[in-house]
Amino acid sequence: MTILSFHPCFGADKQIILGSRTLSGEDRMYIGRADAIILPQGCSAELYHACAQTGAAVFPEYRFRFQYPGKSGQVRLFREWSFPHPETYCWKNSGDLRIFLEKGNSLPHGFPFFLKMEGVHEGEGVFLIDKEADLQDFLEQLSEREASGIPGFLTQAVVPTGGNALRAVIIGKYVFTFWKRPGQKGGMITNISKGGLIDRKWRTDLQEKALLEAREVSRRTGINLAAIDFAVAVEEPDPQPLVLEINYFFARRGLGGTVQYYRYLFDAIREWLAQRNLDPDRIVTY
Repeated sequence: MTILSFHPCFGADKQIILGSRTLSGEDRMYIGRADAIILPQGCSAELYHACAQTGAAVFPEYRFRFQYPGKSGQVRLFREWSFPHPETYCWKNSGDLRIFLEKGNSLPHGFPFFLKMEGVHEGEGVFLIDKEADLQDFLEQLSEREASGIPGFLTQAVVPTGGNALRAVIIGKYVFTFWKRPGQKGGMITNISKGGLIDRKWRTDLQEKALLEAREVSRRTGINLAAIDFAVAVEEPDPQPLVLEINYFFARRGLGGTVQYYRYLFDAIREWLAQRNLDPDRIVTY
């Protein structure tokens, strides 16, 4: 039984560090011989499919990452799998929305609503549209962005969160929850890198709900390494966390930093191997 690792931080019976290069014939030979394969977070679609099609056990499970790519792909995932999420519309480009409005249709959301650009994560490319003039300004910006070859955006109903975002991080069988809270009152979009605060103690009742929903997402999809962001109408008496986004790349401050994250990940990989009757001691850290 052979364990192959493509992760730069974990050695195994065989370790391959791809970097930015494509798979070679020798790489594919080792993939074909492996019984279990450890992938990096920066795994490409080429690498994932090459490993998955052999029938080897693969960690992390990235099938849904590549089957439902981008923000619009995730909206499709939430719809097809009936995961509760805010009302969301996907637009191929700014022209689609202009044509929709020119036909006399009303905006699918009342003001305010969120506009989210495709291809960006961790709170970037998200804008609160308060009025018609703001929408026209952003459509102009989107037209310029599309000219550079990056089309696509979402419009999404506002959930009255008070700027608080609830995150559940799945690492193997473990789920860690915490809030990303605004650094100052009045904010609707919270980003930790721009002054947001991490809070593990606030509204633990809602954290428990998010934990259970994250476990359900993981159980049904097999996703075992990702951060799920939830929107919660915190002033309602019994609100349900709504899935906003699944991040396969995510910041680690809420987990206690990078070193702690890799400890959690190492333990998760060891458990995953043990469940498959493979020796977890054959994985080493660097």
